Amino acid sequence: MPTPIAVLTLPELIAQPLAQIAKAVATGKVRSVALTQHYLERIARLNPSLQAYITVTAETALAQADAADRAWDEGRPLGVLHGVPVALKDLCESDFAPTSNGMAIYRNRNTGRNGAVVGNLLGAGAVILGKLAMAEGACSTHHPKMSVPVNPWGQSFRVGSSSSGSGVAVAAGLAAAAVGSDTGGSIRFPSAYCGITGLKPSRGLVSTDGICAMAPSLDHVGPMASNAEGCALLLKAMTGHDNTQPAQEKMHRFGYLPILLNDGLDPEIAATYRRLLDTAERIGLDLIACDLPDIPYLHETWDRICARETALGHAATYPAKSEDYGQALATLIQKGLSVSADDYADALKRQAEITILWEKLFEEIDWLALPVHAAIPPPLDNALGAPNRSVGNPLEYTSAANLTGLPALAFSASRDSRGCPIGMQVMGPMHADFALLELGSSLQSNGLHPLSLLNGESGSVLE
Repeated sequence: MPTPIAVLTLPELIAQPLAQIAKAVATGKVRSVALTQHYLERIARLNPSLQAYITVTAETALAQADAADRAWDEGRPLGVLHGVPVALKDLCESDFAPTSNGMAIYRNRNTGRNGAVVGNLLGAGAVILGKLAMAEGACSTHHPKMSVPVNPWGQSFRVGSSSSGSGVAVAAGLAAAAVGSDTGGSIRFPSAYCGITGLKPSRGLVSTDGICAMAPSLDHVGPMASNAEGCALLLKAMTGHDNTQPAQEKMHRFGYLPILLNDGLDPEIAATYRRLLDTAERIGLDLIACDLPDIPYLHETWDRICARETALGHAATYPAKSEDYGQALATLIQKGLSVSADDYADALKRQAEITILWEKLFEEIDWLALPVHAAIPPPLDNALGAPNRSVGNPLEYTSAANLTGLPALAFSASRDSRGCPIGMQVMGPMHADFALLELGSSLQSNGLHPLSLLNGESGSVLE
């Protein structure tokens, strides 16, 4: 249970979930300037080891915090994140810091504008601590000349791509919450590996205006926080409104894949999947055995769309500046250049067909439980943190949510024998994001307690 906010010191407060931090500021228990300064001091101490931030906007953050304190003194609440320090993945355009998109050629690029998400966060009273490191172009690995975040649970553990800095910053208490983006799992993998919670929202719920695109047909921007309640609070701020989604009827049909309990998953992943199902049943959900839609071309469709749209998005700099690109992104662009216009059009048609089939699945169930990954990831084998290719398609359980636009909530539900967090996810029907987050909160309050490094600071790279 969260500690009563009245008795917390600043180090104790930042170990609390986002909602408790926001309440402490909103009720005057802590001043935003003091809280922001504490985060900045913590970033200065830990970021050299963790490499979560690529840019720290200390001066701007303190000015925003001071404005929040003055507004509080005058009785002018700014919004749901009044005076709360958060951070941005470095593909969110802002007029107060460079936006690199994880690319060396854009390291100091200033776009001179705030994207929609940034504007909404500022409108909700948030304090922006800076920009977070990410994989190059939101692809699978980091550029050799850019920061590579370190998993605070263990230096040899993978962080997940591409919202890597976002996952590390939240897990290590370097921000109260963070913005991430997800084209094939890039919010969900870092959330799973770093022991936090992240939502890939329904398509269109969060604006992608002012977000450096990877593949617009697949891109989503979403919240990352320590728990589902925090994701809901951040999502409200990111969208610029409170929960205005239509009320859902009672949603109690919890779908699962029986085959995963006996085959196809690493034993430790399978045990965590069973734990998720047991928790769902304990809170009153009906377990419904089901199968995924039989779509043999699903991953091929995602791959073609992603490659083609990534190539189109980099036409101005690739191949003209190909020498400035890392291997993974360059390889993806080369693949995209080989996808014909007809093949791309066919892939978009298939995407629409896939969406219909998955929406039909959610006529039979309300929720679908899936792992985030099938296997325990091996230790890092290179400095760029390349994704694990030894266990088949790494996007096996994540890419469908991007193709269909359906919401998917990822969270860590246990740790493996080495201490690395194990992630699960729950998908839901379109526009059921806040109901999905409520479900996540219930699961986390009844057995699947969020993992935390901050109570005692026991992480291998935390002091």
